[in-house]
Amino acid sequence: MPNYVKIPREIIYNKELGDKRVIIFSYLCSRRTLDDTVAFSISELCHWSHLKPNYHDGKINHKYLEVLELLSHYDYFKSYPDFEKLAKEKKNSTDYYNIQINTEKFDIPDNFGIIYFDELEKILNFKEELKGVKINDDEIDLLRMSSAYILLFLSYLRVNMNRNPDKPLCCYRLYQKITEDIGLSERYISRIIKILEVMDIIKYQEGKRIRYKKEEDKYGFLTTPKVFADYKRFTKDEKGNQILDISYDYRKEIQKQLEILEESQKRI
Repeated sequence: MPNYVKIPREIIYNKELGDKRVIIFSYLCSRRTLDDTVAFSISELCHWSHLKPNYHDGKINHKYLEVLELLSHYDYFKSYPDFEKLAKEKKNSTDYYNIQINTEKFDIPDNFGIIYFDELEKILNFKEELKGVKINDDEIDLLRMSSAYILLFLSYLRVNMNRNPDKPLCCYRLYQKITEDIGLSERYISRIIKILEVMDIIKYQEGKRIRYKKEEDKYGFLTTPKVFADYKRFTKDEKGNQILDISYDYRKEIQKQLEILEESQKRI
């Protein structure tokens, strides 16, 4: 059995599904049984994501049910309950319902981002994981932070991370581009990056700012993208078993990518 969930690019980039799309998809993957069904209750779903159920309009129960309903419209399920009716019941239901997933949408051969189960648990429990942790003597800002945002951003990095060993095992992006792609604000992106780095999931480095001549005696600076790399990387042994890649060093991968970016800027 795999020790990870696969998040399709289609889910990651589809902003119409809302900012809870990746956490809901992760739940469905982790609760999937051998007959491709998921038995869920709205209360259990909230508890799984370390949130307290709340059936009032616009609160977490409704937000989760809205995403499930949208996933059904996009044919991610073959059979499912009436999510709209469940939302109208306005109760913290412990009744269980069955979803039959569409395997063609879940078991895609490529174009997906991987989140490992240990990372998933860390992120779902991020408030406890980061309790008392400080950066430069300052506590990490967790105000209004959500595990749904963190998982969405991580899946975005993973689906865009280069896996070709002939090139740096990284991805690089400007905040503005990330916001355009998945809908998270630049302010939240900045905070999530710090969280993932402290949790030893993702590492990053900023490129050098490029000075350029705007006009005579006037200069400006180009904002360069941040380079991201996984903190650790897995490979397979001769028997096909997944093992930690001990030769991998995120520092070297990031440095190689920074050098390539700097060279490309010189040619502009």
